[in-house]
Amino acid sequence: LTTRKTLTLGIVVPDLENSFFSFAIDSIIDAATARNYHVILTVSRENEQSQRKNIENLIGMRVDGLLVCVSQATSDPEIFEYIRKFNTPLVFFDRVLDGLGFSTVVFNDRQGTIDALDEVIAAGYKKIAHFAGYNSLSIGRERCEGYMTALKKNGIPVKKEWIIEAGFEVEDGYQSFKKLLETGDLPEIILAVNDRVALGAYKAIRKSGLDIPGDIGIIGYGFSETAQLFSPSLTIINQDPRKMGLIAVNTLIDEILEEQKTEPLSIVIDEDFQWKTSVLRIP
Repeated sequence: LTTRKTLTLGIVVPDLENSFFSFAIDSIIDAATARNYHVILTVSRENEQSQRKNIENLIGMRVDGLLVCVSQATSDPEIFEYIRKFNTPLVFFDRVLDGLGFSTVVFNDRQGTIDALDEVIAAGYKKIAHFAGYNSLSIGRERCEGYMTALKKNGIPVKKEWIIEAGFEVEDGYQSFKKLLETGDLPEIILAVNDRVALGAYKAIRKSGLDIPGDIGIIGYGFSETAQLFSPSLTIINQDPRKMGLIAVNTLIDEILEEQKTEPLSIVIDEDFQWKTSVLRIP
C-alpha cells in the first residue's frame, strides 16, 4: 500500500496454441519471478474486442505494467491511448503498433528474410512465393518487405500473384496453397509467414499429391524445437521466443522501476537462417 505497487504484470497474447507464445510466456514467468513479480496471463484469441477487454481488466486489477503482443485483428489504437491515461508502463513484443510512444521488442524480420533468401537464391533457386501475414501488422509488413527486397536485390522480378496475404494460422497456409495451386504456376519454394502457416502448406501440398522437398520447398519463421517436429524438418528463419520473452519482461520491469520516465526503447533481436530438409540443396 505504501509503494502503491501490486508487483504484478499483465500479459496479453493472441493465442496459446501457437507454441511460440507458450515458450515466450514460460521465459517471461521465470524472469518475472526472479525479480519478485507475479504474472497475470490473458489471451485475446486474435480478437480485438477480447484484447481490449483483457487490457481493461488488467488495468482494473492495477497491474504495475503490461506486456502486449497485438492480435492480428487489431486496427484501432484507442485502447493504448487509454492505457497512457493511467501512466501504466507498456512494452509491445513480437507484433507491435508503431508510433504510440511505447517500448518495443521485435525480431529483425526484414534483414533476417533478406539473409535467408540471399542464401537460397545463391544456391540456385529463383522461383519463390510468399504466404504473407496481414500487412497491417508489423511482422507481416516487415517479412513481406524483406521478401520483395531480397528478390529485387538479386535481380528477380516480384510476381504479385505469388504474394498471398492471409492470416497467421494453419488454415491460412492450407487455403493459400490451394489458391496458388489453382493458378497452375507453382514456385520452387514457398516462404511462409510463420511455422503454423507452413504447417497448413505442408498439409495442402501432401493432399495435392506433391512432395516436400522434391516438388516444392518450404521455409518458415520459427524456432528449432518446433522445426524438428515437421517431417521433413522445416527450414527456418530462426527466432528465439525465450530470448524475446526475457528481454521484453526485463525491459518492462526496468521501466516500472524508473523514477523518471525516459524515452521508449526500440529493441531489435537478430535472426539466423537454418537450412533443414524441407528445402533440397541443389547439387
